[in-house]
Amino acid sequence: MEQFNSNTSAKTTAVEAQHHRNSLRLARRIVIKVGTPAITHCDGNLALARIGSLVEQIARLRQEGRDVMIVTSGAISTGALRIRKAMALKTSLADAIHQRQDPFQVDDSAAAAVGQALLMNMYETLFAKYNLSCAQVLITEDDINAPETMAQVTDTTMELMQLGTVPIVNDNDAVTQRTTAVYNEQTGEVIWDNDVLASRLAAAVRADLLIMLTDLDALYAAPSTGGDEFTEPVRLAVFNPEAKLVRSGINSGLLMLSDNGRGSFAGRTRMAADGMQSLVDASVAATANGVRAAVVTTGHHPLSILHIVRGDDIGTLFIAQGANPPTASKL
Repeated sequence: MEQFNSNTSAKTTAVEAQHHRNSLRLARRIVIKVGTPAITHCDGNLALARIGSLVEQIARLRQEGRDVMIVTSGAISTGALRIRKAMALKTSLADAIHQRQDPFQVDDSAAAAVGQALLMNMYETLFAKYNLSCAQVLITEDDINAPETMAQVTDTTMELMQLGTVPIVNDNDAVTQRTTAVYNEQTGEVIWDNDVLASRLAAAVRADLLIMLTDLDALYAAPSTGGDEFTEPVRLAVFNPEAKLVRSGINSGLLMLSDNGRGSFAGRTRMAADGMQSLVDASVAATANGVRAAVVTTGHHPLSILHIVRGDDIGTLFIAQGANPPTASKL
């Protein structure tokens, strides 16, 4: 897909973006994808303050009568940390030195099985503080691609939301057949992070808004003068279904990171270049398949979600070309 060729003026883009952002106040069904960089620290520990803020904001949205679904990541990193700690207690220093391989290397499937339990326990404990219940829904890549199974998942999550329960969906990494690596073992960067799952679910439940939380305040584009420094935040991204193009108000590519450009984000994000591109592709796919808008922003700010649904100018907003902002009667 060609990315972001546009002659739209910055002023026009800003007005258009604000027009659509204001309409997000009317969103009644919201899917929130919580990425690994948002829900965990670099060492794999759960980011308790961020999760607490997430739950508090969702409680506020529920009080306003909005349906909310979470697509969560973080099970593998959390589970791997817990398993390594247990293994370290059982392994002597002499044994560790004499073993050729890393004695604390953990299989992703095993880590996911342990980490998912830790995640759900945390969510359940925090939601209970606001008299809300949550429900675990685990699906695999094969489930996403199976129409009958996806229809069942859609029916289940819709029913849960109607009952006032917050569905918490994650890829079932303990049994998945996915071959894509979750992490770059050398750099620790996140390559795969449930973006496709969130996009497909948002379209399936006819969500008004998809929020993708990561560790960047917005997606960035290289300056029109060229170079590798990604300094311009992209506020509005418009997908043209007929031309299969995405444009912004900046004459450049949206976060098309090359090996040379990766250094611009060193220390600013845990997402690998492939993970960045996945955020873009998933957001575009969601708006192309009926989701009214998608926003990519940071989950490190304690009020990111509420700012988005109040129409504030944060993050990168994705819409489909020709999409009309919703009215209260349409939601």
